[in-house]
Amino acid sequence: MAITPLKAKFGKLIRDYLRNAEIRQNDLAAKLKISGSAVSQMLHGKIVPNQQQLSTICELLQLDRTRAFELQSMLSCIRTGAENMRSPFNQNMFTLRCQRGLSYQQLANLSGIPASHIEVFETCFEAVPTLDEASRLAPILGCTPAALLQSAGVGGLSSGLIEQLRQEGVEDEVGEPLGTYQTERQAPLLDLIDLETYNGESFSDFAQRRATKVFELGSRDLPDGVVAVSASGRDLAIGIPGNILLMVAPERPAGFRNLDLCRSGDGKFLLQETRRTGIKEFRLAGTRKPNASDILWKLPVLEMSIRPTKPGVREKE
Repeated sequence: MAITPLKAKFGKLIRDYLRNAEIRQNDLAAKLKISGSAVSQMLHGKIVPNQQQLSTICELLQLDRTRAFELQSMLSCIRTGAENMRSPFNQNMFTLRCQRGLSYQQLANLSGIPASHIEVFETCFEAVPTLDEASRLAPILGCTPAALLQSAGVGGLSSGLIEQLRQEGVEDEVGEPLGTYQTERQAPLLDLIDLETYNGESFSDFAQRRATKVFELGSRDLPDGVVAVSASGRDLAIGIPGNILLMVAPERPAGFRNLDLCRSGDGKFLLQETRRTGIKEFRLAGTRKPNASDILWKLPVLEMSIRPTKPGVREKE
């Protein structure tokens, strides 16, 4: 089977999840009852698992619903050849939200459901809301929870569930949300592999188009417009078997470190730090001169968190 960008990203996501969970490829092979070679091909986009195998993978990795939905939808798209396959529930959510002129973030603020989950509900073919999620969304979208559940293929609601909806007062049409939700600061969350298609255009626009997840900024003292980028030590060649979270911005405000995420002419990602003595490539063990190849683009890094996966290694900020 030919390796496509979607297959490569699918395999890369599973590979990263395995690394984060400290699960070896041989352990996954034993769980799936396939050879280690087959797992290696799967993780590099040469083959894809079947639905049962993917369910086993999600269970082994203990992925949350959003990440499992994302992998399931990617697998469906790979197997059908459809890049943007939508279910009736996806289309229903999209239509109702647009009719009310709500952005993902506005609907998230009103419902208390993360914007990343709402994005999944509109784009992931396998996505199904819980009763609680349907109950929160329906009053804002001007429909009933039962209608949302049925469009998601739940259908044939039992009399017990219908009675539960009625007792909770959410079965009838409601025009306004019952509660007020606090706005939370969030940033689009990209995987480093997403930046392989970035060509130096408006980074904020690019991130909004590509991001399917968000990162909660919490109390971080960062300006608006930042984007979170998740990578591994191997991706950036800084010598740790762990994960790196970069808070990247289109421009560098005053007072922040002169550190940049760059892509070189040979397609490699690296971190460069500007010092009084010149530009150096960032390394945990020090710095070194950058490669001679041209830099295609640079993005200011405002904050970097390194989370090693080896036991006993302390997190570095």
